Amino acid sequence: MQEKTPKKLPPNELEHILSDHHRWVETEGTRGRKADLRCYELSNRNLFGVDLRMAVLKDIDFSHANLRTANLKQADLYNCRFHQAHLQWSILKGAKLHNNELTQANLQFCDFSDTTISDADFSGAFFHNAYFGNAVLRRANLTGANLRFSSWTSSELSQIKFTASTIQLADFSKASLREIDFRRAQIFNTDFSGSDFSVADFTAARLENVNFQGTNVYPKYLQEAYWRDCEFD
Repeated sequence: MQEKTPKKLPPNELEHILSDHHRWVETEGTRGRKADLRCYELSNRNLFGVDLRMAVLKDIDFSHANLRTANLKQADLYNCRFHQAHLQWSILKGAKLHNNELTQANLQFCDFSDTTISDADFSGAFFHNAYFGNAVLRRANLTGANLRFSSWTSSELSQIKFTASTIQLADFSKASLREIDFRRAQIFNTDFSGSDFSVADFTAARLENVNFQGTNVYPKYLQEAYWRDCEFD
């Protein structure tokens, strides 16, 4: 992400901005003020349960912040940094995420449904039970990520790196998967049924009990991978 000089925000001022924004949301814009926190330094902050729906949150450093149960629905999160941030149970449905860094972030039970994400770095992130239904991801790096129990049903994924990631009991059914890098990935008990694959690289990947029924993936495409007990048409 592009580096910009972050601005400091005193805790009392942040509380005032959040209060005004909450009033703006609850009154559908007739009272209060929409939060605009672009380019602020919010790393290590306790933002548990914060309500920033539809807020402008561009160029913010949220590294190591506590954003558990935060409501970021439809927020503008352009060029933000969430390195090792805690986003468990947060809502990002319909948010705009472009050029974001979420390396080693905890995204357990996060709701990314209907979200558009591009040029994001999720390397080493923890996606346990994260939900990406109907999401659009382009040019994203998930190298070394843990995707156990995550759901990607009906999502559109293009130019995604799942290199050396752990994909276990995940649901990719009816997804569009184009130019996907699964090299050295560990893929177990995962459902790709009904998905459309285009240029998927499974070199040195390990696949066990993976459902490829109704897809355009055939055993010959897995010749450079270890696989067993996988289902094909």
